[in-house]
Amino acid sequence: MVLLDLLVVLIPIVSYLLYRWAVATYDFFEKRKIPYVKPYPFVGGLWPVFSGKLHPTDAAVLGYNLFPENRFSGFFAFRRPGYLIHDPALAKQIMIKDFDHFTDHMNTISVDVDPIFGRALFFMDGQRWRHGRSGLSPAFTGSKMRNMFTLLSKYVEGAMQRLAQDAGQGKMELEIRDLFQKLGNDIITSISFGVEIDSVHNPNNEFFKRGKQLAATGGFQGLKFFFSLVVPDSVFKLFGIRFLPKEAADFYVDVVSKTIKHREEYKIVRPDFIHLFVQARKNELKEETADDELKSAGFTTVEEHIEASTENSQYTDLDITAVAASFFFGGIETTTTMLCFALYELAGNKEVQQKLQAEIDSVRKELGEGSLTYEVLQKMKYLDMVVTETLRRWPPLGITNRVCVKPYTFEDHEGTKVTIEKGQLIQIPVQSFHRDPNFFPDPYRFDPERFSEENKHKINQDAFLPFGSGPRN
Repeated sequence: MVLLDLLVVLIPIVSYLLYRWAVATYDFFEKRKIPYVKPYPFVGGLWPVFSGKLHPTDAAVLGYNLFPENRFSGFFAFRRPGYLIHDPALAKQIMIKDFDHFTDHMNTISVDVDPIFGRALFFMDGQRWRHGRSGLSPAFTGSKMRNMFTLLSKYVEGAMQRLAQDAGQGKMELEIRDLFQKLGNDIITSISFGVEIDSVHNPNNEFFKRGKQLAATGGFQGLKFFFSLVVPDSVFKLFGIRFLPKEAADFYVDVVSKTIKHREEYKIVRPDFIHLFVQARKNELKEETADDELKSAGFTTVEEHIEASTENSQYTDLDITAVAASFFFGGIETTTTMLCFALYELAGNKEVQQKLQAEIDSVRKELGEGSLTYEVLQKMKYLDMVVTETLRRWPPLGITNRVCVKPYTFEDHEGTKVTIEKGQLIQIPVQSFHRDPNFFPDPYRFDPERFSEENKHKINQDAFLPFGSGPRN
């Protein structure tokens, strides 16, 4: 009876104290006179996501439309305050000019928690990231991409021939997203790990099964990434929670190690990522004179901000595996999504489809019996316009983020000054910029002509960010 009475008293007190803790930070923006999206206890601005009312991206950018006159607004990720940037010029300043204040992403993973993702560029922070990024820069020059393009082109040509044969045999019905995931998996497996597979006709192969584990962003895998925003690395380490299952990590490390050993033993050279990173390991990876001629692959080509360096690039087999794995994680879903939306828009815009088909037919006629090359692809201006408009209308990532690493001050239009402290979050609403009529008139219309030679000078470059901007693009 005494215990029951005690519980009757304690439960309301504990509940009240827990509630007070949950909302203790929620006066952060009010004190600073900054407009902000109303938070909910415990979850902050994420309640519309948990309740199923909004996609996470739409929930993250609510302040953009609620406070259109402001350069920035506040939001809460659980109890953690952050700033949503509304002004593309301010976003550019943060990502480029004042990058040294915002060198990190929100999602960082320690190598102690996950030996693969912890070595992937996207999840690195601080000096580790800078060293890794400068070491990889020579691998992404135009001449290296041109050499790799021959592998990609050869694979795609074979895949298209197989699909044409299937169509001739009456196998006409395809789930297009599934098709592009399989093609993307095979292409990235080829250029990253040096292995040729055909997942369209053999979906049960080991590489496709492991690739799905590697690129997964939904389910339990997605939940782990989500909680990595608020749960310290030490908790993941304590419970032995890895982002990539150990058996999948071991599989890829084994493939890379065996491939490197086989190539070195038989003096095999193949222009893929493994070859480039083995060159980097030997300090043999250099930029070439042809790179200046091949710098731009179209309107969406991102500018390089990091000076190339091959000093002390002692990549282990595990490091090389992690870099290759990064392309799976960052490439398959984003590329698949872009291709699906491109076909969706082409299906709904007959005139655009016809113009693109005419350009493709013209190029095929000029090539004759020859193969498509990197240089010829660069000259396909209308194709570039279609891809660019797809990336504007349907950006692969609706938001990008940065974490402040040293105090930084900016101000609103009315002169309200804000100092962002170390560890605070910045969200940059790529999707909102791309769909803002102030930057792109009639934004929901699919119009590749926005990016024609005659019109592209009208584009606000600060507001077009399909791959982010600055050194962490």
